[in-house]
Amino acid sequence: TSSKKAEFEKLSAYVDEKKSIKDKFITSKKDKDTLSVAGQLLKDNGIKSRIIKRYLPAMNKLIGDYLRRMDFYVNFTLDENFEETIKSRYRDIFTYESFSEGEKARIDLALLLTWRSIAKLKNSVDTNLLILDEIFDGSLDQNGSSELGWILRNFDDNTNVFVISHKESLEGKFDRTLKFEKVKNFSVVNLSLAETD
Repeated sequence: TSSKKAEFEKLSAYVDEKKSIKDKFITSKKDKDTLSVAGQLLKDNGIKSRIIKRYLPAMNKLIGDYLRRMDFYVNFTLDENFEETIKSRYRDIFTYESFSEGEKARIDLALLLTWRSIAKLKNSVDTNLLILDEIFDGSLDQNGSSELGWILRNFDDNTNVFVISHKESLEGKFDRTLKFEKVKNFSVVNLSLAETD
């Protein structure tokens, strides 16, 4: 009887193992089906292309608007593969690399601000904090800096924009300016408020 009991326990263990393997198989099949559907949707001819086609006109319009606001008059469009076509005077085709560093900076900023706007439009993703590190210190010329400053100052009231810069010429251009100085090896912070009309 003890050998029958041992055989019964062995058989019972095999049945439990079979049930466990079957449950794992079912779970794995569900995961495979889910990943297969997701893969189909994300293919270039799936839902991804429909979403891109839907938002590309809005994106291209926003990019153009931001470029014009920064006094840069080119026709910049993205296609479904996010490859750009840049036309000056709406007929001469240029590449990104053919522009000056200041013009490239304007394009980069237009794209940044466009992605932010599309995220807000599509997903209601809206951050009330925008930190721009040394964005005025690089390649933007005086006119580009002035136009970008206007864009940043005219975000809605819920947006907090922090601009980090080494340029002293920005003082008074924003509502508040924090100036950090070294005085006898200590950092001193001075706050100045822009004059209101």
